[in-house]
Amino acid sequence: MSDRTPAPVPQEPTPPRALSRSRTLWLLSFLAGLTAAVLAYLRRDEHLDRIAEQVRELAPGRAAGTVDTAAAVVLAGTVAAVVLVVAAEALLVRRLLRRAGGARAGLTVLLVVHAVVALVAEAYLTVPGPAGLRDRAVLVGWVGLAALAYLLALAPSVGRWLRAR
Repeated sequence: MSDRTPAPVPQEPTPPRALSRSRTLWLLSFLAGLTAAVLAYLRRDEHLDRIAEQVRELAPGRAAGTVDTAAAVVLAGTVAAVVLVVAAEALLVRRLLRRAGGARAGLTVLLVVHAVVALVAEAYLTVPGPAGLRDRAVLVGWVGLAALAYLLALAPSVGRWLRAR
């Protein structure tokens, strides 16, 4: 072949600024969610005592071992739910950054799940009163950052970028 012109290489459009900011907010949200899980683990003894007391109020007369097991299951389940939501959102954000527009629909559903998990986490992973203010602030930050990141991912420039091929 005598033509020395290189083959045309399709140029990938650069991601819009809204998507870059959305990614940053998602990362901060992931950090806040994992911080909530770590704080819950570090304060697990306080949480277990309080949850066991709640179980005793709901089911008086249960054996102490049953109450302790139920409290441990509730605490572990709540922490696991927080971690699972963070992991699922991270996977969907990764797909979004790889130009899979359907990830925005998945993030819509997952944001609702995120809010429900945050409400459950607030009930079981925070101490009542002013002592639990830090934990509540982390959970509110987790939801707020995710909501802002999601709204930025819905920007028209992101939609154009996802459709550009």
